[in-house]
Amino acid sequence: MPDAFSRVIAFLAVVMALLFAGLHFHQGHVIATLYFMTGAVLVTAVTRMNVRRGLI
Repeated sequence: MPDAFSRVIAFLAVVMALLFAGLHFHQGHVIATLYFMTGAVLVTAVTRMNVRRGLI
């Protein structure tokens, strides 16, 4: 069960980061948009590496 829970949390983190990036993009804040987009990419990459290694 912790594996599925970790994957759900990672998915929600990516979704939230992309939603915040979209919100800040709409408001015209370039730096905040880049910050959240970078966060989403990093969370996705780390999650994928952990799944491949069998950690989650």
